[in-house]
Amino acid sequence: MSLVESLMQFLNSVISGYGVLGYFIAMILQAAIAPIPGEVIMMSGGAIFGVLTAGIIGEIGGCIGATLCFLISKKGGRPLVTKFISKKSLDFADEWFKKHGVWAVLLARLIPFIPVDAVSYGAGLTAMSFKVFISATAIGMLPRVFFYAYLGELAAKQIETIGIEKAFMDVLVVLILILTVIFACIYLFKKMRSKADNKE
Repeated sequence: MSLVESLMQFLNSVISGYGVLGYFIAMILQAAIAPIPGEVIMMSGGAIFGVLTAGIIGEIGGCIGATLCFLISKKGGRPLVTKFISKKSLDFADEWFKKHGVWAVLLARLIPFIPVDAVSYGAGLTAMSFKVFISATAIGMLPRVFFYAYLGELAAKQIETIGIEKAFMDVLVVLILILTVIFACIYLFKKMRSKADNKE
């Protein structure tokens, strides 16, 4: 069993054993520990507790976890950060901030499959203030956590009524459509930003 599988098994047992409190703890841990995929935790929360509860608790827990990452790197610097995430992840965060500047944290939360924990640690190594960081984190995380919680709730309902295979296909279609919209918006944002930079 891999490290990620072991961590996921542990977090699932925490959620099963402690309910909403377990989900809250799992959201804090997934935000601070690199190998844990937050998307799976959020979908599990949506399937078990419903989109509203999973969304609200996930937002609070995720923000607390991100704050821990930021403060660890702010106080301990790069040597301490490398004990929590790999050099590759930290290098990615460095490049991400060079490329996107003040928008880095917000974009990382909105774009799927970006290692947001690395970005949170990376933010603490920049001159970014905590106020700017937590504002961007909270705003960017809100649609993300409700989106995955909704997918989890949808999958759970669909499995009950039409079976797991059909439910998987329905959720996959919804996911692809929404991701297409997200990437289209990001493309337009980058294009507009590029034009604005050229004018300057």
